[in-house]
Amino acid sequence: MERISLETFFSSETDWEMNQYKILGGIKELSMDLTKKKIYPALAQLIDLKNSLDQIKAARNNLNGKFPKEIKSFNIKEQKVILETPAHFNNPKNVEAIFELIDWALPVIQNTIDEGIVLFDFVEKNISLEQVGILPIYKEAGYFMITDNIAAKLQVHRYESSLFFSGKEKFRALKTEFVRSETQQVIKKSPESIKQDLLKERQDLPNPATFICDTDLDFPFAETIFPIAKRKLMTLLAA
Repeated sequence: MERISLETFFSSETDWEMNQYKILGGIKELSMDLTKKKIYPALAQLIDLKNSLDQIKAARNNLNGKFPKEIKSFNIKEQKVILETPAHFNNPKNVEAIFELIDWALPVIQNTIDEGIVLFDFVEKNISLEQVGILPIYKEAGYFMITDNIAAKLQVHRYESSLFFSGKEKFRALKTEFVRSETQQVIKKSPESIKQDLLKERQDLPNPATFICDTDLDFPFAETIFPIAKRKLMTLLAA
């Protein structure tokens, strides 16, 4: 079954039960990822979908009491409601059906988002983030190490942090580059010794900020541990 998206709502069939089946199937597919402890991209997709549907509902609700416009169609890409002057003041039945479908689906989507947030919070609380060695004044570039318990390895990444502006809002971006992985043997290599190796091998960062993210969780690395570890690092750098 295809992943749920705005198109799932706006290319809907006339059969109400079929529409519900398609939407529930798409939500269930994302929920299954959460059941497998795979937070990304499932949780982000659900939140984006809910926000888009909320914006479309708000655009429609803002029309209440105004004239003489009615909803003609939707621009899914720009998440806009297209209006036209109506021949009468009653909305077309297919448009009403779409909004009824949205009203029905939003609580189901929110419940799944809530499940994902509980999982996210649990993982975040069980990942520690500590500096390795002396932390330099310049922290916008450096290295961070992350435990991958399923592969029994310590992944080493280089990061670069930057700020950008969108209108009046300020955002932080984090670019990462995989460096190498260290096998977690019985006698583990210390983070400090790994940092010293990096200083010898890569001399373009003579005094890099270095962090280690550690956890006892054996959750999927790419879908859960790594993205949450990155978020923790971004929060620390922004402080």
